Formats: sequence, structure tokens, C-alpha cells
Amino acid sequence: MENELILRQQEGSQLAALSNSPEQYCKALNPRRIEDVFLSHEPLIGTIIKNLGETKARAAVVYLLADALEFFNAAETMSDVQVAMTVDLIIEEYAYMKLDDIKLCLKNAMKMKYGKIYNRIDGQVIMSWFKEYNKERCSTADNQSYNEHKAHNAEEAKPTNGLFYEEYRAELESRAKDGDEEAIKALELSNSISEMLCQRKFVKQKENLDKFYTSDSKRNF
Repeated sequence: MENELILRQQEGSQLAALSNSPEQYCKALNPRRIEDVFLSHEPLIGTIIKNLGETKARAAVVYLLADALEFFNAAETMSDVQVAMTVDLIIEEYAYMKLDDIKLCLKNAMKMKYGKIYNRIDGQVIMSWFKEYNKERCSTADNQSYNEHKAHNAEEAKPTNGLFYEEYRAELESRAKDGDEEAIKALELSNSISEMLCQRKFVKQKENLDKFYTSDSKRNF
């Protein structure tokens, strides 16, 4: 509950900063990897729309997109109308993303991660960037989820009480004396396993002794 309150407070402060100065807010974003985006406390685009309205959300995405267009400085670039339409498509299609998702996607495009632009940028090119970025984002999320699942299973597999074997046996014996049927069964199983291991150990020792005496008698002969 306390963590949820902290997260809400962090999200609230981010929304306030975005509302006061969308341009400065967007310039301050600096994600380097998708994992950075997952760990950030930036609000989702859908959350921005819900709390600040579509105009603020559009303005933020426009600032980010404008930086990318300026970087490429393509001969065939986009008109204001085309930019506005593309921004609306991004917001509509990827409302579950954060603004640092958008910035990272555009940074990746600047690094030519999604291919060359051949001196032309339009809405179709930009939406293809987001499609590729979203594939990578989903793959990273799946890997994270799988690794967390493995870590959880490994933690679950550990003895919950942290007892050593001797302590475990002592606890079983104490519970068995009190008539705990599960403890009695567990103790019987433990005894049978111990007995089997002892028998195997005895057989192995006997085999070793036989080999020793056999070889020793041959040497004496």
C-alpha cells in the first residue's frame, strides 16, 4: 500500500512537470534501453490524456517528433498537417506507452536501427519505426517476465524454514511423538531412505575390502 502511494505521488509530480513545461519535460527524458523505460516512473500516454487532456499529450509527442525531424533534415519532410495526423495515430495506437518509449524509439531511428530513410520521412516511415520498436519492447517484456518467473520458482524451491537436515529430523520426531500423522509418514520415509543409503554404503565398503584383501593375498603369494 505504501509503495502504491509513493508511485502515485511520483506519477503526480511527473504530470505536474509535464503540464507546466512539456518542452523542457521532453528534453529531460533520456532513456538508453527499454529496461530503463520499464523502470521509470513516467506516466503512460493514456494517463496523460486522462489527467491533462489530449492537447497536452499531443504537444509532448509533437516536441519529441520535431526533434527527430530536425535531426534527419530530410529533403522530403512532413507538413504540419501530416505531423498532426501522425501524432494522433501514435497516441491512438500506443496509448499504453510512456513518453520515454517514444523518445527511445525516435533515438533508435536516429541511430538507423530501423533502416535508412533515403532522404524521405512521412507518417508511414514513422509508424514503421514504432512497429519495430514495439516488437522489441514486447520481446524485452516477455524475457523479463520469464526471468522473474524463474527467480520466483527458484525462491519457492528453497526450504521455507531454512532448517538443516538434523534440525528437520528433530522437528519430525517431535511432531511424530505428538501423533502428527504427516510427520510420522515423513519420518518413516526418511528412515527408509537412510537405511537404503546405509546398505549401499555397507555393500560398497565390503566390495572395497574384498578387493583389498584379494590384491593383498596375491602380493603375499
